[in-house]
Amino acid sequence: MAGIYLHIPFCKTRCIYCDFYSSTQTELKEQYIDALCRELETRKSYLQGELLETIYFGGGTPSLLTAGNFERIFDTLDRVYNLKTCREITFEANPDDLSATYLQTLSSFPFNRISIGVQTFNDGILTLLNRRHNASQVFTAVNNCRQAGVNNISIDLIYGLPGETLEILRYDLSQALSLRPEHLSAYCLTYEKGTPIYAMQQKRQVEEMGEEAAVSFFALVMDTLVGAGYEHYEISNFCRPGKHSQHNSAYWE
Repeated sequence: MAGIYLHIPFCKTRCIYCDFYSSTQTELKEQYIDALCRELETRKSYLQGELLETIYFGGGTPSLLTAGNFERIFDTLDRVYNLKTCREITFEANPDDLSATYLQTLSSFPFNRISIGVQTFNDGILTLLNRRHNASQVFTAVNNCRQAGVNNISIDLIYGLPGETLEILRYDLSQALSLRPEHLSAYCLTYEKGTPIYAMQQKRQVEEMGEEAAVSFFALVMDTLVGAGYEHYEISNFCRPGKHSQHNSAYWE
């Protein structure tokens, strides 16, 4: 099994916890896509004799790309590789990008899975994290995806956030479950050097969760999601039967 990860590094704003490579210079998108398409051509020998089964658009914020951007990328992928063998094509999105109009423009592309960066349903914490969306936009986004025919939705949550309590996490989990996603990822916040939240921690403006608290938060996540019928198939990942992330599972295997 072969898979391709395509990093789309552009963000309108930077979240304070993120240490993935990203840039707010969205005016460089066209140049970046030129380079990305050239790299796909250059690296085609890496998959010689392999069946391409998964593609994952991560970021950054892939949902900042236009239909024209995706058309160029998929034209290259189709020319260089055989997309007919792909079983899963995922792209990550911010909730506020997933308007009905935007999803309609993507309907001609072979995406069959969307991963939505929710993180929390607490608007105060979302503001602290410098996220662009609010909780109500998550519900609109998921509804728009369902209306557009998307039947494989993953929701990302983060726990151990500044000011978060077990009650806030319990609420986040209940809200996420009410959306009936096929897949849920729940990650414990880490304070990575070089991120704004790490600098805030060093100045004692926020406090990192202790190990004992992290264990109790994780236990709540696991008990709640497994109790709701989700399979716990990787430390931070839960899914409905048959809906595991095929792309990420290939890494873990």
